[in-house]
Formats: sequence, C-alpha cells, structure tokens
Amino acid sequence: MILTSTWQASLRLWQFHCQRCLLISSLFAWLTFYGTNFVSGQSKTEFGLNLIKTECLDCHSGSQPEGELDLASVVDHRPLVENLTLWRNISQRIQLGDMPPPDEATLEATQKQQFENWFQKSIEQFDYNSVGQPGYTPARRLTHSEYRHTIRDLIGVDLADTTKFPQDLSGSSGFKNSANTLFLQGSLFEKYSQSAEAIMSAVFAKNASRLMELAKFQILAPGKSHDKIEDQGKAILQTFCRRAFRRLATTTEINGLQQIFLEELANSQQLEPAIQKTLTAILVMPQFLLKIESATKGSKPVRINDFDLASRLSYFLWASMPDDELLQLAQQGELSKPEVLRTQINRMLENRRSKTLGYVFGGQWLGFEDIGIRRRQDPIDNPWCTESLMTAMRAESALFLHSLIRNDRPLSELINARYTFLNEELAKHYRIRGIEGEAMRKVNLKTMLRGGILTQASVLSITAFPDRTSPVVRGHWVLDTILGTPPPEPPPNVSEISEQVLERDDLSFREKVQQHSNNINCKSCHQEMDPIGFSLENYDNFGRYRTRQFGKTIDARGQLPDGTQFEGSEQLKNVLISQRMPNLTRQITEKMLTYALGRQLEYYDEQTIRTIVKETTENDYRFQTLIKSIINSQPFLYRQLPGDSPNE
Repeated sequence: MILTSTWQASLRLWQFHCQRCLLISSLFAWLTFYGTNFVSGQSKTEFGLNLIKTECLDCHSGSQPEGELDLASVVDHRPLVENLTLWRNISQRIQLGDMPPPDEATLEATQKQQFENWFQKSIEQFDYNSVGQPGYTPARRLTHSEYRHTIRDLIGVDLADTTKFPQDLSGSSGFKNSANTLFLQGSLFEKYSQSAEAIMSAVFAKNASRLMELAKFQILAPGKSHDKIEDQGKAILQTFCRRAFRRLATTTEINGLQQIFLEELANSQQLEPAIQKTLTAILVMPQFLLKIESATKGSKPVRINDFDLASRLSYFLWASMPDDELLQLAQQGELSKPEVLRTQINRMLENRRSKTLGYVFGGQWLGFEDIGIRRRQDPIDNPWCTESLMTAMRAESALFLHSLIRNDRPLSELINARYTFLNEELAKHYRIRGIEGEAMRKVNLKTMLRGGILTQASVLSITAFPDRTSPVVRGHWVLDTILGTPPPEPPPNVSEISEQVLERDDLSFREKVQQHSNNINCKSCHQEMDPIGFSLENYDNFGRYRTRQFGKTIDARGQLPDGTQFEGSEQLKNVLISQRMPNLTRQITEKMLTYALGRQLEYYDEQTIRTIVKETTENDYRFQTLIKSIINSQPFLYRQLPGDSPNE
C-alpha cells in the first residue's frame, strides 16, 4: 500500500510536470508564432519607412542633404500621400536601381519587392475618401487674357491693351491662372487705371466709330426708361455692376457709386461725362479686377452659390465673364440644377468663346503660345519664318485641340488624328498642296507624316533648340507634358552634348546623342527619353520634314526599355495609344482640372482625379465627358477654408 501510494504520488507529480512542460511549450509556440507574425505585420506596415531610415538618411538628411533631398521630414509626415510625387519618384528610383547609388551597397531583390508591396499598400492604395477636402482658392486677380476677354464681353468691343502690363507668370501648376502667382502689384494697378481711362474715353469719344457708338448705346440703354438723370444713372450702374462684378451689386456698392456719379453730374451737368467717370472707377474696383467668391463659414465643405458657379464655368470654358444667360439663371437660383447645368455646359462649348480652351488652356499646357514670342527663328537668316507663319502655327494647335473638345472626340485623337488646321502658308511649310488663302480651315490629311499634336510645327519647334533638334528634349516633353511621367532630374554637373562631340564629322547626330546618353549616370533616364525623340528626328527644329541630316540618312528607330520597337512618328503614335492610354488620360485630366480650379492640385484631389479618369475611360475617353466630370466634381462645386481638412 505504501509503495502503491508512493507510485501514485510520483505519477501525479510526473503528470503535473508533463502538463507544465506542455503548457510552457504551447505557450512558447504560441508566442513564437503570433509574436513573429505580429513583428512581421508591423515590419510590413513600416517596411518602407524603416528602409528609408536605415539606407537613405545618412545621405539625405541634415543641413546639406545629397541632391538637396531631405527625407528626414518626409518619413515622419502624415499623411504620406501629401508627398505623393516624391514617394513615387523614390519607388521608381529604387526599382531601377538608382537608389542606393552604385557606390553603395545594393538592395536585394526581396527588399525591393517588399518596398514595392509597402508602397502599393500604404501610398498607392491610400483611402482618399477619408480626406474629403474640396480645396480652397483665395481671391485672385484676372489674368491678362481673362482681363482682355472680360473687357471685350463687358463693353462689346475688344479695347483692352495688356502689352505693357507686367508679364503674367506661370505658377507651379503650369498655368497663368494659378492663384499663387496672381498678385496685384502697384505697377500693375497703375496700368489698370490707365487702361480703364483709355477704354471709357474711346467709348464716349465725340467722334466715336459706329462700333463704339453701339457699345455706348448698350451701356446707356437701362437708363432710357427713366426721366430723371439721377434715376437714369442708378439704373445704368445697377446693370453695369451686375455684369462687371459677376453678381448682384450690394446696396452699399450702388450707393457709393451713385455718390461718385452725382458729384460728377454736378460738375458736368450732363449724363454721359458723369457716367463715363463712374464706369472708369468701376473698372479699377477689386470687385471687377479680382475673382472674389462669397465668404465661407465653418469648417466643413460648402457648396458655392450660383453666381460663383457662373464665374467658375465661364472662366474655365471661356476665360471670360459669364454672359447674361448665365447671370440670369444664377439670379433665379436655377444654374446649379443638374439638367440646367448640363444644358449650359453644352451651350458654352458650342459658343465661339470656348476657343480659349485651345488658345489659352492648350497654349499654356502644351507650350505653343511661346511660338513667335519667346521661340522664333532669326528673320535675316530665315526669311521664310514670318510672323504670319508663326501665327498660323499657334492657330493650328489651338484650333485642333478646340475641335477635339467641341466635337467630343476621344482623347486618343490628340495623338493620332487624321486631320489638322492649315492655311496656305503653313501648308507650304508642310509641303501639302491644294490649300489657298490666309484663312485657317480643317484639312483631312492624306499623308502619314502629319496628324496629331506630335507632328505639328508648333510643338516640334518648342521641343528643339534654335539651331538644331534635340531627341532628349522631345523625348522628355512627351514623357512629361503628354504622359505625365517625367524622368527624374539629371544628376548634378551633367550637361548637354559637349561641343567636342558635336563637331565630330565621323558621327551621325544620333551617334553623338547616344555617346552622351551611354554615361552610367545618364543611361537609366535616357533609355526612356531618347527612343521617343529619335522617332521624331525626321522633323527639323521648326517642324519641316526631312530624310537626311549632315549628308546622312536619318535613323528614326527607337526601342523602349521593355523591348518595344518602333520607327518614325506614325509607329510612335501607335505605341503611345496602345500602351500609354491610361497615362495620357490621367495627364489630360490633371491638367484640365488644374486649369479649371485655378490652383495647383493637392494630395486630397487624388480621389477626384481617379473618379474623372474612370468616368472618362468608361465613356470611350470622350473630351466632353472629361469636362463635364470636372464641372460636376466636388472641388469645382464646393470650397472649404484652408486648415480644416479632417486629417489636420
């Protein structure tokens, strides 16, 4: 019995130890499994940030970071997508092997893949709906082109001369209507004052032309139904201010202007001189010179009122003031109704004033507005390069883009359209026969050498040097301006082709470019740019077609890093349409949205961009779908005070 009891006690003790060991081993296994996965999950969540901190901050931080790129603040900034362009550049550089640089330890393939997985999840798949910020554009002055068009539509005559105004600057958005550049300097205000006096003096001149007399009659017409001069003046001011201010004038504003009118009337004893002085004063008031929207209260997005909507519509589609129909609908509170808004968009696109989408939007986006202004050929050595030719070159591109929009053509026709706009002089420049006269007209093309924006003389000129072509510049322009996928900035101290190489007669121009591009610091970028530029080498620095250069046949072949081969402009177009349509669609969306809003795009606009791209893609990439999606987007219809984003 004693032995049995002892054995049973030992057995129970042994079972206890076994259970204890089992419990400990199970606990250890649990901790090992879940702990490892917890750490693994955490590392996946922070992998990209940890990689930057361990591999990049030694060079890219401090008071003098390498390449002037300080990543220390970027990794701690939230949300990360606020620096989206930078993160995309970092990801691209890591995948191409440019980061870390060749003289540093390279990343393993698994590290690159882990970084890419982190990048896609944490940045590219960020939920922008959680932001919900429509943005805010402060009051800003009219651009010079908006000022000219507004004066024209307000007075009825194109009287504004802005040639002596201080030059408008392009903002970081790439457009001159960006709010962050539209300051009202003292020197500019002086020009506005001189312009206002000149305009009203011309309208009310004693020996005015018939056109001026008509303009004056329309200005004075609202006063005809009143007997007293004082009442006539007030009626004229109310009507003029409604149009000049793009909204109903307040009682305070009308009373102040009426006081000016009465004082001038006391001096002159006549209606017209008193009205002339008062209208001159209106043309230098902030309510006319600035685009000022109604005040926003609170911290949430607020839908703009109908008068502000009328102005946003007109300055987007016309680069000018709203017409009477828009103002009347706004006054009635009807403009923001979906069906009414849709009808007005269609009407406005049909109106001749929508040509500004070609001349102003297109000219600034694509850069062809510089032809004849900042880009030209020496007329002594090139007597063929006349002012009329350069005007026709600008007009071709502007009318072409406007026709795509007005006729609701697919975005792809920007690249591969089989028609263009020519007059006799430009047609001779292209060696196209059968076109006579100075007027620009639509021409269906029979040649495969022209068609689409890439083969228009305006674009070919701005993407070349004054004395020669540049495959690098043209390739960069296509990647950046057309596709929105610019290569990284070149390394420091990297220049164009050296003079010594350029002067070598034993090398073709292509070989000279390739010798420069084969530099280890340049190759990764040039393998993207150069093939595109080489395919356009048959066009000289002012857009004329040629087959030989320096006595040698031009080699217009190109091959992209992925192995895609093409030769000449026509095959390049096919490659862009078949492989890069998503990039083209997004780029046009971003550029047109930027222009429409009058501000640079911010990280919180990403969801809007994606929505517009999706709607445009689903409707066969139509230009008018793009425009209507922009107008119906939250940033266009709403505004919010800065600093009130939900994530701030």
